[in-house]
Amino acid sequence: MKRSELGLGTWQFGPSHGFWTEAGEEKAQTLLRFALARGIRHIDTAPAYGNGLSEQRIGSVLASLPNRSEVHISSKFMPKTVATVRQDVEKSLARLKTDYLDTLYLHWPSSTIPLKPILASAYQLVEEGLVRTLGLCNTPLDLLNTLDDIPFTYLQVPCSLLWIRELAATKAFAKERSLKLVGYSPLGLGLLGGHHREKPHDGRASLYVYAPEVYPSFLKLLDTLGQLATKKGCSSAQMALLWAQHQNFSTILVGARSTQQLKESLAGTELVLDEEEESLLDEMAGRLVAHIPASCDNLFGYRW
Repeated sequence: MKRSELGLGTWQFGPSHGFWTEAGEEKAQTLLRFALARGIRHIDTAPAYGNGLSEQRIGSVLASLPNRSEVHISSKFMPKTVATVRQDVEKSLARLKTDYLDTLYLHWPSSTIPLKPILASAYQLVEEGLVRTLGLCNTPLDLLNTLDDIPFTYLQVPCSLLWIRELAATKAFAKERSLKLVGYSPLGLGLLGGHHREKPHDGRASLYVYAPEVYPSFLKLLDTLGQLATKKGCSSAQMALLWAQHQNFSTILVGARSTQQLKESLAGTELVLDEEEESLLDEMAGRLVAHIPASCDNLFGYRW
């Protein structure tokens, strides 16, 4: 199986929703330059990451690159109406200091705004050259199955041991439609590194894994990761990322917050995951999602 390439997710560049409140401009730019110098060419961001701050910090680095076309820049939009699609994207382009986006994702499907007119408006930007390809994020399969006539190329979903609900079905859907799968949160917002057995003092404390009925299964997953990592001579974080890279996605986005974290992720790319190890991790992850109510269809329990 071909291993997924690594990309850089940049939610941590812009504090939002109680996450990553310690993010700083110099640290973010240093990390981005470090990633580019080590061959990472897929950079993913969104206006929602710090209310445009992540895009601005990427733009200050992007503007200095000798060849913009060598980097895949993805951003997102969450329009209130069809009329605001162009406005939102033009603001992103200005913050990123670029003439086009390689991929524009709908960040979250709205529960009140019809989806097809929004995507049709976004596709006009593809025809004009402001956007190269369209993608969808965090979109349930039952909704994806209604979009046969929408020309999107990328599908971004969690690829994490913390959330494997509908993973197999999503991969089958992407293969059938010839979509490129991009996975985020392979380290479960940092929780799979083994350093947060207790609730962290930030927005992650609200995640379902700390609910009383789920918590024992979460600890067993962490224990299993630790045991396999010790056997393989790597860290729990590298083990979790290794599992994600074996899920047959096109790209896995790592959300490193320091050059050291990213260096660790890159160092683990040569490790090998055998079938027995993968099966054991699948089993542990399955025990987690078995506790999630059927009405919850995303890692964050989010709706808008």
